[in-house]
Amino acid sequence: MANSLRVTISPRGELSVRELLLDAGLRLPSDCGGAGTCGKCRVRVLDAEGERRVLACQYVPVAPVSVKVENIGPVGRVRRVRGTVKSASLRLAVDIGTTTISLAAVDVERRRIVARREALNPQMVFGADVMTRIAAEKRIRRADVEPELLRFMDEVGIRRRSPVVAVGNTVMAHFLMGRSPASLGEFPYKSRLPFRRRISHTRDGLSYKMLPLLGAFVGSDCTAAILAAGMYRSSRLSLLVDAGTNGEVVLGNRERVLVTSTAAGPAFEGATLECGSLAQAGAIKAVRSSRGRFVPEVVGRREAKSICGSGVLDAVAEAVRAGRADASGRVCVGTRLELSNGPKAVFLSQADIREVQLAKGAIAAAIRVLLDEWDAPASAIERVYVTGKFGAAMHPGAAVRIGLLPQIPLKRIRQHGSLALLGAVRATLDTGLFEVAERFAAKCSEVVLSSHPQFEQTFVESMGLESWN
Repeated sequence: MANSLRVTISPRGELSVRELLLDAGLRLPSDCGGAGTCGKCRVRVLDAEGERRVLACQYVPVAPVSVKVENIGPVGRVRRVRGTVKSASLRLAVDIGTTTISLAAVDVERRRIVARREALNPQMVFGADVMTRIAAEKRIRRADVEPELLRFMDEVGIRRRSPVVAVGNTVMAHFLMGRSPASLGEFPYKSRLPFRRRISHTRDGLSYKMLPLLGAFVGSDCTAAILAAGMYRSSRLSLLVDAGTNGEVVLGNRERVLVTSTAAGPAFEGATLECGSLAQAGAIKAVRSSRGRFVPEVVGRREAKSICGSGVLDAVAEAVRAGRADASGRVCVGTRLELSNGPKAVFLSQADIREVQLAKGAIAAAIRVLLDEWDAPASAIERVYVTGKFGAAMHPGAAVRIGLLPQIPLKRIRQHGSLALLGAVRATLDTGLFEVAERFAAKCSEVVLSSHPQFEQTFVESMGLESWN
C-alpha cells in the first residue's frame, strides 16, 4: 500500500476537494457523508496561503491546488481457495453490505468456492450508514458497486451472462436493482421492492437473483443468514444477531420467526470513533487489563495506530471489570481510556464510550423487545448465531459482560464471518432454496422498533454496561 499520493486538481463550480478527488477515482473516508463532522477526510493542500491540513469535504478550491492524500491503496484482493479455471460452471454469489462487499466465485459442478474477495463498499465515500446513502442517492451512481462485481467476475473467469445471486440490506438492494431508496428514508418507510418473495433484475447485461427481503430494513442478507444457520428447519429457539451498521436481529424457529432491524450505527466498525478504523494492519483487535494498564493485541503485530470493533468491545468490558469505567459508561480514571503507549496515542474518549453505549443499547434493546414479543426469557434461547466481521472477531465473554448479548452459557454462541454470503453460496448451489426461503419468509413477522411502545424505554435501560438475563 502506498503511503501517500500528491495530485493537482482544478476547481469546478462549488465542488469540494473530496468530490473532485472522487471524480478522479480517489475515494476518501467520509463516514459523515461530507457533513464535516467525522474528520476522516483530512488532506494536505498547497495553495496561495501555503500548505495546511483541511477537511476535503469542506474545502472548495477557487484556483488549482496541490493535494496530498495519505494511505491510498487497493480496497480488496482476490483470495484464491483453489485453482480457478475459466468455466461455464462458475457463478457469482455476493453479499453487499453497507461497509463491505463480500464476493465468492462458486463452481456449481464441483460444488465448491474457488475464489473470494472482500472489498470496501465504494459508496462509503457518501457516509457510513444507510441514511447518509439515501441522502446522497442522486450521486451514488459515481460509486456504484457493479464495477467491483464485474472486475471480480473477469479476474476469476465468471461469464457475465451467468446469473448472479446477490443479497444485501433493503437499501443496498434498492441501489443494486436500480430503484430509488428515497421512500425508505422517511416515515412510513415504504419499499419499492416486494417483500417475502424472490426478486429478479437484469441490469447492464448482468442477471441478478435475490432472496426475499423481509422488511423495510431487514434485507435478503438476513434471509440468507437464516438459511445458512438452519434456523428455518430447527425446533429450538435461536437468536441471530448481525451487529453491523444496520443491525439485524432474528428470534425464532421453524414454526415462527420475528425479525427486526436497529440503527446500531458504525461504532463497532470503528467509523465514528476518534481512533477507530476497520480491522486493518495496526488496529488494536483485542485488549486485556493487567496491573492497572491495558495490554493491546494489534493486527499484524505492528505499532498500534487505531482500534477496530473487537478491540473496542474488549477495551470497554475490561475498563468496567477493572474499575476504569463504571456501568453508566463514565470514565473513572482520567478523562479517557489510554490503550497504547506507542508513538501514536490510541484511546477511547468519553464521547467514544457513549457511541459504543448507543450501539450496544440498540442491539440489546432489539433482542429484549423480541424476547418480550415471544414471551420468553433469555434463558430459553438454545443457540445464538453472531455474524458479520465484527461478530466473528468479538470475544463473546466481553459481549455478555457489558450486556450486548444476554447472559447465557458461552457454549451456546456460534460466530461466523458472513452467514449472509454463505447463504447466498448455498442458494447458488441449490436454486430450490429460493422456494424454501419464500416459504419461511411467509412465517416471518417484522417488529418495527421505531413504533414499538416499549422500545424507547428498553433502549434507555439497555445502555448500561452490565449483563442482563
